[in-house]
Amino acid sequence: MRRDGLVRRLARTPEAAGPLVEAAVRALRALPASPPTSRATFAARNLSGAHTLDEGTPLATLVLSGIRSLTGFPDGSGAQWRREAWASAGLLKDDLSSTVLTLNLRGTASLDWAADVEEPTVLTLRSLTRRAPDTLLTAETVHLCENPVVLSAAADALGPACPPKVCLQGQPSAAALTLVRDLSMRGARLLYHGDFDWGGVRIAAAVGRVVPWRPWRFRAADYRAAVTAVAEASNLTGPPVATPWDPDLAVALTECGVRVEEEVVLDNLLMDLGLESR
Repeated sequence: MRRDGLVRRLARTPEAAGPLVEAAVRALRALPASPPTSRATFAARNLSGAHTLDEGTPLATLVLSGIRSLTGFPDGSGAQWRREAWASAGLLKDDLSSTVLTLNLRGTASLDWAADVEEPTVLTLRSLTRRAPDTLLTAETVHLCENPVVLSAAADALGPACPPKVCLQGQPSAAALTLVRDLSMRGARLLYHGDFDWGGVRIAAAVGRVVPWRPWRFRAADYRAAVTAVAEASNLTGPPVATPWDPDLAVALTECGVRVEEEVVLDNLLMDLGLESR
């Protein structure tokens, strides 16, 4: 703050700078928020009012700068970047827009009904943080996937017999991370599969920073076998990423240089789910 003069520009006067910095320190000491919460709720609990962290306020600008230092969030710009930077410290625009897609989780009347009629369910962060984790009754194993098509196909093929599934829909939301954390705390064994590309590896790593998981057809041997089934090869893009659950996977990705989406291996994934449902 001293180097770039941010406080001086935001406060304009020494008299205004003191309260501004004090409020920012108070906010940053309470972060990251766990479980994630809406920015307004956090501000009401820790600052002078629900709107003190609204976009464009000097305090919001200063706290966001502190969050980037706190969480190591990369440089960027734009509304989407700001939302993700806030979310890196557990602060969301609201607790309804963050959602996670599930199949055959049980424990409430609505979840039980959806499972019985073969329908996936969207859970909001609000519903997850206002309910005790032990109300989500699960089997011993929960399968995680990256793309909705896998979950939809499992619902169609196996219906209520399908083992519980959670779909991350790309980069995991606060709701998704909250759910998998709760499931792991309940003792569920989490099995993960995603796209065989550097983006899919990053998503897997992000989940691994929150909960332990085991690869579900997501090792080097699985990738090499899947490459042979790709009809039209698409080259990998982006910088390589380590794969600590199987270091050979990163090697195989680099050597083959081919992107393999979950849809390519969908039949194998459904076969695994079908065998487990028996």
